[in-house]
Amino acid sequence: MRHEQVAIHRRNRNLVLAAGWLLVLAGYFSYEAIVVAAGALVLNGYAWFLMRADKRLAKKKSWRIPEASLLLAAFLGGGPGALAGMLIHRHKTRHASFLFWVPLFCMLQIALVVWIGRQ
Repeated sequence: MRHEQVAIHRRNRNLVLAAGWLLVLAGYFSYEAIVVAAGALVLNGYAWFLMRADKRLAKKKSWRIPEASLLLAAFLGGGPGALAGMLIHRHKTRHASFLFWVPLFCMLQIALVVWIGRQ
């Protein structure tokens, strides 16, 4: 059962991240800021959702979302959403890897948006 849950999670994760990035890239290359914003919203909303869902699963002592998936969602554009999810839901705030990587991803992504906005 656990193997099936992980496989379903990975498929869904990959689909959402791909859809978010397709929106970001389509908006960037067509100079449509609203499409880029929609893609960023998908990526950040999904990262926030993963943090919330994993916190709820932890309280139930149920199957958990792999930490690699949480960090991957943060790395691939969901840094601010993952950081908000960490702080709002008080999840993974005692894990050194999350305390280091998620804020770093968030800062780098914000810096990238500012840099691209100046181009």
